[in-house]
Amino acid sequence: MNRLPLLIALPLALAACNVERDPGNDTTAITINDQKVDRTIDRAGAIAENAAAEVKDAADKAAPAIKDAAKDVGDAANRAGDKIEAGADGAARGIREESRDNPPPPENKQ
Repeated sequence: MNRLPLLIALPLALAACNVERDPGNDTTAITINDQKVDRTIDRAGAIAENAAAEVKDAADKAAPAIKDAAKDVGDAANRAGDKIEAGADGAARGIREESRDNPPPPENKQ
């Protein structure tokens, strides 16, 4: 069960309560100020809307930076791949040249 609505409603209800104690009659009267509840709910709604707008603005501002960072990482990975490929090609070329320039030693016929 989701308790969040209860956690929100409880402080609102307590804030809107008026408690009057009459020790002579040994009674307690509890009343709820509907206007106070309405104002508090309106304020809470406005705060939630403002927070949502701030989150959206932050996400809108962050999106281009994240996109640029992802592009930079992709470009760096491509460059690293090109260097690895060039290094492997160079090593293979060196091995072929060394094999051509240095024939294998003669077989030992004992």
